[in-house]
Amino acid sequence: MARSKGFTLVELLVVIAIIGVLIALLLPAVQQAREAARRMQCSNNLKQIGLALHNYHDVAKRFPPALQLDRARVLASNCPEGKCGTWTWSAFILPFVEQSNLYDQLQVGKLAGELSLGDADRLKSAEAGFDGYRCPSSTAPELNSERKVPAGSGGNTDCTDAGCLQIATSSYVGSNDSYNLERANWDGFMGRDSEGQYVNFARVTDGSSNTIAVGERAWMLAGFSLRASTQLIANGDTEDHSRQGYSYPAAAGRWPLNCTNNAACDRGFSSTHPGGALFLFVDGSVHFLAETIDHNTNSTTNSTYEYLIRRDDGNPVSNF
Repeated sequence: MARSKGFTLVELLVVIAIIGVLIALLLPAVQQAREAARRMQCSNNLKQIGLALHNYHDVAKRFPPALQLDRARVLASNCPEGKCGTWTWSAFILPFVEQSNLYDQLQVGKLAGELSLGDADRLKSAEAGFDGYRCPSSTAPELNSERKVPAGSGGNTDCTDAGCLQIATSSYVGSNDSYNLERANWDGFMGRDSEGQYVNFARVTDGSSNTIAVGERAWMLAGFSLRASTQLIANGDTEDHSRQGYSYPAAAGRWPLNCTNNAACDRGFSSTHPGGALFLFVDGSVHFLAETIDHNTNSTTNSTYEYLIRRDDGNPVSNF
């Protein structure tokens, strides 16, 4: 009697086991390839931001501020948190990232931020935002629920109630200071543009290839909320606070890269790329900095990380 050909149960189990092993070996490689592609796109986003910053400089003869009060509030020196929507650098460079329509619709710099968002159509556009301000590796929601902004009559100081609204999340923050977030005496690339405080190429005395302009901030790392950033508008102009002012569009160097051990880590730089984050330098180049970069948390500028953030410390860094 002829015997039928086929797999025995043992042979089938062996084949299944081999396939399982191959899949287990393949998945990390696929994930790494996907992350490499996302990281490349994130780097390209930063390069486009760099080109926009340079083009803005060509027109204005200076780089944009981290955030800006409307003229009436500048004259009154009054910007109540939860009521005052401040325009940020990502709004000012919109025409240079081919988003002139969005810039004109929102009336950037012409209307106060909260008045702009008081209109339903403009609010909808601010919710949609610009895809180029979001890193593909980001785990953040489309709308930033952790850093809300004033709209209409506004809300409470931290913008946590119904008087403030969610707008598009951003993955990118400007470099403000080598220590704390500062409004008046900032030593980085971006701060408040008032009383002649602005940065152009001449004021980057350490050299444009040695100075950070913009970096990343993650939404969450190791279960720790870092809140990412918002596109276009911030909540007021408080200098060193996690839910107000400068923490929205900017970061400082007091907190280590990718730190998750301090409540104020959400005021620094971070990313979900394994081992570090991407940074745009003033010369337009993009570099990946390892989270193990030399860093000191005291107020003295005395580490590689701080040297790269500060524009005028006199310590150019060649290897980082």
